[in-house]
Amino acid sequence: MSESRFVQAHATVVVACLLVGTSGCASRQPQATLVAGAASASLNAANSLAISLLVLNQGTADAEDVSASSISLDGATLSDPMVLPYAVGTIAKDGTTALQATFANSSFTPGANYTMKVSGTFDEQGHEFKFSLEQSVQIPPTTQSSMPSKSASSAVHSVSGAHFPHQAPNFPKEVNSSGQEWTVPNGPEQPPAPQSSQSGVQPAPSGDPGQIDFETNNGLGFYKTGESPNEPSGAVSSGGVTFETANSYGSYSNGGATFTKIDPTTVFPQSDGGFCCDQIVQYVPGIDRFVWVMQYSAGATGLNRYRIAVASPATVLSSEGKSWRYFDIATPQVTGVSCCWFDYPDASFGNSYFYVSGDIVKSAGAPSNSPSGRFVVRVRLSEIQSMPAQIGWDYYISPSHTGGAHLSENALDEVYWAGEPNNSSFEILGWPESSSNVSAKSVNIANYTQGTCSSLTPDQKNWFSHGFPRNAVLGATRLQSRKQNELLLAWTACSGHGFSQPHVNWVALDLNNDFKVISQNQVWNANYAYGYPAFGVNSNGDIGMSLEYGGGGNYETHVVGFWGDFVVYGTASSTVGTGRFGDYVTIRPYSPDTARFAAFGYGITNLGYNTRYVVFSRPHQ
Repeated sequence: MSESRFVQAHATVVVACLLVGTSGCASRQPQATLVAGAASASLNAANSLAISLLVLNQGTADAEDVSASSISLDGATLSDPMVLPYAVGTIAKDGTTALQATFANSSFTPGANYTMKVSGTFDEQGHEFKFSLEQSVQIPPTTQSSMPSKSASSAVHSVSGAHFPHQAPNFPKEVNSSGQEWTVPNGPEQPPAPQSSQSGVQPAPSGDPGQIDFETNNGLGFYKTGESPNEPSGAVSSGGVTFETANSYGSYSNGGATFTKIDPTTVFPQSDGGFCCDQIVQYVPGIDRFVWVMQYSAGATGLNRYRIAVASPATVLSSEGKSWRYFDIATPQVTGVSCCWFDYPDASFGNSYFYVSGDIVKSAGAPSNSPSGRFVVRVRLSEIQSMPAQIGWDYYISPSHTGGAHLSENALDEVYWAGEPNNSSFEILGWPESSSNVSAKSVNIANYTQGTCSSLTPDQKNWFSHGFPRNAVLGATRLQSRKQNELLLAWTACSGHGFSQPHVNWVALDLNNDFKVISQNQVWNANYAYGYPAFGVNSNGDIGMSLEYGGGGNYETHVVGFWGDFVVYGTASSTVGTGRFGDYVTIRPYSPDTARFAAFGYGITNLGYNTRYVVFSRPHQ
């Protein structure tokens, strides 16, 4: 296990115009603005340090043909890239790229800080400009394989009726755009994984094909507009009540045919910078409760919170989605200091606990000892059901390389999530329900291509260009039966390592055999891209997939299917391209019949985001 401390850039762009092809060049200022984001490090050997430096373009124009003529690190020798100048490529406005470099030294000191410097040139509208970047990076310190959690509590509140004035959701620019996220460095070379068969795409059929049944594929009946991604999440109760969210609103349905929209800003009081985004929904059959996780924006103090709301399906219907019991988890309760804001939540549940996770992002001016990484909170299901006046919870802050990692679905007796110290290993974090300690286990995998992927839609939009959440493990679930006890982990990999398009990479690990890799597989096609995977397991042991595809003459859209069929099905027809289709889609058990899956995704048209509710299964189940 390792941790990395993020430090803001010491220097940014530039400013010499080198080509004089146009009059006035000497005084010309670039519209592109290159800035150094986080630098992430992997100590691959005592004398070999791999670094991934995030480079952001915070300007209003593309930085074309970015080239690094100098890459250096204190007291070390650049060993890769071995040839300078090094072609970085084009960094679109508001886009990012991860610059990979490996350095050699007689020995590196775990926990020590080094300074990385990069300088070079880029082109903009026929002119060439210089840039210079500088960033501090900490070598991951040595840590233990078992770490204790801490405890806290929150007051429980009630709301009934929509008594608050509507406020537009507050989407500040820094959400998912801070440049502080972990970017995966290069790891040691591992033997390549065998290629799976190519996965094709078909439209959702009007008549079911032999290998899949679609019970439902409905839109919500209203569209989300705006630039922020849709990020659908949802769940279905045992009685068939569906609750679904789409970034800026909630909705519910009794049966899934028609949906009623809910405005969270009118149901709940405003806090911090106001209701923002990134909602997650789970339904826990054992206690018959929907659990709704909402993210609030950072306020003037730079802090924010997650709001966890609880209601039975019957209450959702009778109150029209307006009566809830809720509690908040505010950043100082987890970080211990006023330093940070939470982002990119996830949620899962096991036999006895409900789990919530999120990234810890440093605010401007945060103290140097501020924590970073991903935190995980667990709350007893019995308390989620009863919602006493004060609710207790345990929490743990995991390493920075776990940033963006989703929690394992079907958690059972232990929840898992995975970090990526480099592109040839995982670090698996596990929290047994019987223990207050979190454990760590390193697992080697075949190398994959990391960074910011590229896949163009017909209108020439790279739907991966925003980058976030990059290669984070988004698809995680447990598969347990009398013969199997496996952990499945899925993530987006970019083109390279034998693949011509971005694709989904996933591994199956044997929990009964020290996390041994059973297999490493891919969902891929030579002509178009896949990304943003969500994986689930039904009561028959089928692996269901909810993910996104596009490129190669196709607009990005949501697809679902089963692993092993090597075909997935579109649920919505997109007609508009975007530079940011993420950041997640969802798959859940369909609680009325757990042999089925409920999936939540979307497509994009001129009307906006077309959010979908999909129920599918194997035939005759």
